[in-house]
Amino acid sequence: MTHPSELISAYLDGELTEREHSSLIDHLGKCGRCSVELAETQRVRSAVRSLPVLELPRGIVPEGDAVIIPLHKHKGLWAGVAAAVVAAVIAIAALVTPEPGSVSIDELNSRFGARVSLDPAFGPAKVPVPSVGFSE
Repeated sequence: MTHPSELISAYLDGELTEREHSSLIDHLGKCGRCSVELAETQRVRSAVRSLPVLELPRGIVPEGDAVIIPLHKHKGLWAGVAAAVVAAVIAIAALVTPEPGSVSIDELNSRFGARVSLDPAFGPAKVPVPSVGFSE
């Protein structure tokens, strides 16, 4: 399986085409490794961006004095990515969770009655069967 690691940073920078974007989102929904890599990359980027900006003395980096480039924060994008990841997890869980089966009283009695009867602390298993009809 090919993991699109190089697309994750471009995705976070908003530099993907629509086709690359949809392909990456599909892959993230199926691949836990890449989802973890995306979360780690986001965490590292947030940590780096939260570092304080140091004022350097003039002349250390002459070309840096001319232009200041502001960082743009895309909070709406992060909320959308988080919502998409949560929706993907819920959808996968819904698909993987098996349907609950029905269990009869006789089946319960045979399963648990045998277990209880093997335990010396208990007497013979007695499972009351509720009456379904009306009493006369």
